[in-house]
Amino acid sequence: MPPTSPAEIRYCEHAARVIRIEAPAITELLAAMAHLDKALAADPDHTTSHYTPQNRQHLVPDWIHGNADQIRARLDPLPSRYPRPDTPPAS
Repeated sequence: MPPTSPAEIRYCEHAARVIRIEAPAITELLAAMAHLDKALAADPDHTTSHYTPQNRQHLVPDWIHGNADQIRARLDPLPSRYPRPDTPPAS
């Protein structure tokens, strides 16, 4: 049975693997991705468009792409704030 609340996702088996990540939002994104991978592997039809009324299915691709673009725009600059431990700081 999939988790139904943010608390269930936050404390699921996937989140436990990455509990030491500094930003809780990253932990939740990783847990959500793991749940999505698991759901799609179990049932490829388990998608938003599959459960959306037919007269609204055309909205799903734009919604998915738009949100993915927003997530990328926020995540892409994040690594620049955290240099890799094996990289000496710039002087």
